[in-house]
Amino acid sequence: MDDFNAKQSSDDVKKLIAQLRADNAALRDENAALGDENAALQQQCVGLGQQLAAAEAARAHAQAELSTLTDAAQVLQEDREQLRNKIAELQAAVDRLTNMLWGRRSEKRSNSDQPTLFDLQLTDEELSARQQEILAAEDLLSDAAKQKLLDELLQRRKTRQQKRLEERGREEFPEHLERRHITLDLDDEAKQGLTLLDVKLFERMRFERPRIYIEVIHRHLYVQPGEPDAGVIAPPAPLGILPGVKYDFSIIAAALSMKLNFHQPTYRQQDMFAQAGYFPSRSTLNDWFNYSVIVIEPLFDEAWRLLLQQQVLLGDDTRVRLLTRGALEDEDLAKLQKRASTKSREGPPGSVNSYVWLYTGLDGAAPYDIFHWSLTHEDCWIDSHLATFHGVFVGDAAGPNARLQQRSDGRITHAGCNSHARREFIAAEKSHPLEAAKALAFYKLLYAVETRSQLLDGADRLEFRQREAIPIWNAFRHWIDSDALKGILPKSPLGKALAYMRNHWVALQRYLYDARLPIDNNPSERTIRPFVIGRRNWTFLGHPQAAPGRLKLFSIASSAHRHGLMVHDYFEDVLQKLAHAQQREPHLLEPGSAYLQALLPDHWAQANPASVCHDRRDERDAVAESKQIRYLRNELAEQAQRETQRSTAEQATAG
Repeated sequence: MDDFNAKQSSDDVKKLIAQLRADNAALRDENAALGDENAALQQQCVGLGQQLAAAEAARAHAQAELSTLTDAAQVLQEDREQLRNKIAELQAAVDRLTNMLWGRRSEKRSNSDQPTLFDLQLTDEELSARQQEILAAEDLLSDAAKQKLLDELLQRRKTRQQKRLEERGREEFPEHLERRHITLDLDDEAKQGLTLLDVKLFERMRFERPRIYIEVIHRHLYVQPGEPDAGVIAPPAPLGILPGVKYDFSIIAAALSMKLNFHQPTYRQQDMFAQAGYFPSRSTLNDWFNYSVIVIEPLFDEAWRLLLQQQVLLGDDTRVRLLTRGALEDEDLAKLQKRASTKSREGPPGSVNSYVWLYTGLDGAAPYDIFHWSLTHEDCWIDSHLATFHGVFVGDAAGPNARLQQRSDGRITHAGCNSHARREFIAAEKSHPLEAAKALAFYKLLYAVETRSQLLDGADRLEFRQREAIPIWNAFRHWIDSDALKGILPKSPLGKALAYMRNHWVALQRYLYDARLPIDNNPSERTIRPFVIGRRNWTFLGHPQAAPGRLKLFSIASSAHRHGLMVHDYFEDVLQKLAHAQQREPHLLEPGSAYLQALLPDHWAQANPASVCHDRRDERDAVAESKQIRYLRNELAEQAQRETQRSTAEQATAG
């Protein structure tokens, strides 16, 4: 039994071992299969790792390309915006040049062309509280005050017309004109047996062309017999503009009047003299001007001295062509070569652009117009002209005027020109019509205040300006700084207009604090306009050395015209008296002398009323009054229309 059990146990062990061996083999096979599977998985993992690396690389490449494309798109967007802005600027420039060539030249605007703030139909959201106050103030301007002023102007005009009719009559000729009597009668045979009933008088006006004649002077010379030391005794020789000149003051004054007052070029002067029987050469005409420059210089210096003593000066400048005639220094030629505008400006061969500077005083102070000449447009010229001036200079903010106050260390205060600022908005009408209309509406209000203030004097004018105009300026500034205008291109016409206003804001409001100052520089622009008209006729100045002298003559002629003088009469008398003083009594020409001041246009006009064109001055006053009458009538009509529109709108809202 024990053996059987032992045998049975041994068999079981063997079976167990065999089973274990079989299980071990199976496990080995399974382990080998798992190893193969693990190797395959590892190989697959390596492949997936490589794919992942490739994907990461592709992703990084894609991100790099995306960044590059994004940057390129940004650059293209910026380029597109720049091109769009450039196109807008070029189009604005084309529009402005087209307007300069074929557009409307006048800056005047009719009531329909120049809307008010009310006409723009702005909503309350578009208006600031201050602008709404101004809009209300526009309507609250007293109708009664306007009507009273209109009635006063109409009565003044009626009185002037009645006085004119009483003094002159509708069919009577001026009494100061020469009367030459002609008798119309029957011959003795025809009136035989007739009785004279009456002599009927009537007048008709005739014209005689100018006449030149030669004055033959017989100057008797005497000696004292037996007294050779006594010398020759004779009456003084006739006075000439310079010793030895054989042309009388009258013919020289005629040439000056033709050129400086009527702006005739040399060939037309020759034709005018030829109709009177004498054809002067160009050199002869030029000599007459040269003689006059020498004689007129003390009077020019006196007018300029008095002008610089004033506290307010108005100024402007313009171009004029100059024939160089090989007379320029190398330094001047070098400056001209650097000036690009010289090459771009067309003109006669051998000519360049030069510049004319105007300085003028206020009426009642030193009412003279002084012109200076310079070859270039550098700051040094106006600085030298005004080196001794202390006061306010009224002018635009372009070129040398821009920093005049800083360069003079505050000795000169610059007052801006609102006409120039308004002109900038007029240039922006095509590109930004609504914004330009708003700005022009503000300026319409400001100029309306100024028109009414001209009827006041001194402190009353200043108080009226500050009460009426300062609120308008405050609303104007609020609009300029509003968010609606922040996106305007700086180089667009409107952007330039806004920049002009911001840069010169204080100078443009200077007139609000000094009753003497005008709102703009239009008085000096009107003064320089005749020079521009003359420039179109005689084209250029003939020589660098002659230019300053010609402008001295033009200064005296312009000042005489300003006072309504007959320029020929004035030059004939003044040249004769100056020549007398220079040749025989030089002490009379000392600066500030009573003799010199009596020859200034305003003083001369008082002493020679017969040589003052009173009719022209009365006509100017009448034209000014008529403009004020038209303005007041338009204002009353516009205000009545606005009241009607407002009433209609209120009724529609209530209904």
